[in-house]
Amino acid sequence: MENVAAANALENLLQSEARILILAPHPDDECLGTGGLIQQALAKGANIKVIFITNGDNNPWPQRYLEKRWFIGASERARWGQRRKIEAQNSLEILGGGKVVTAFLGLPDAGILNLWKEGDHSLLEKLTNEFIAWQPTLLVLPSEFDRHSDHRATHLYGRTALGETPLKCPVLTYLIHRPWLMKLTQKPKPQIKLELSPSEQDKKLRAILCHETQMALSQSRFSQFAQTTEPFNFSL
Repeated sequence: MENVAAANALENLLQSEARILILAPHPDDECLGTGGLIQQALAKGANIKVIFITNGDNNPWPQRYLEKRWFIGASERARWGQRRKIEAQNSLEILGGGKVVTAFLGLPDAGILNLWKEGDHSLLEKLTNEFIAWQPTLLVLPSEFDRHSDHRATHLYGRTALGETPLKCPVLTYLIHRPWLMKLTQKPKPQIKLELSPSEQDKKLRAILCHETQMALSQSRFSQFAQTTEPFNFSL
């Protein structure tokens, strides 16, 4: 699909009563990848749901840094995951003012690709049921090219779950962790660059900063996602 055609198609999908479903592998992906999209879709009267696949609890280095501890056991991870859930809810409150529906599946952080390789169907069943219940007119997934295994696996599960339903909605993908080869070649280029106004940029940045657990070590890198455009690829 040509870039102009893709942008026009997305514009037509971000309308009143649209039903947008976003899959976020971890708390923070909702604003890093789709903070502008959420704002613009809600402004046009769309309905949005974000499903968080994990709670982001396997995040040892920021946790060690902030909590001044070396050993991180199951209870510490669970507490960290709860903290990250609250950060995601605060982020979506800024982006959506209470209008975004959420679901947290609490699956193993950094373990989604293993579930896929092992043929675990529990996530597939959960997503299929979520899709049927929500009836999305647009599905937003992490890119299949993402360097992070949870992102690639979420893409696989999302695509497969969509195929298990009679739904024929378009799919939009966002890329957070670019592989080094893509950084060097700058390919493939995004089909769509959603233009963000200064106020939308500012709100996206404030949503990103809600993820305080990530700011200690990654504030500069994360803040760079609040730019004038938000890149996506699109397929019918």
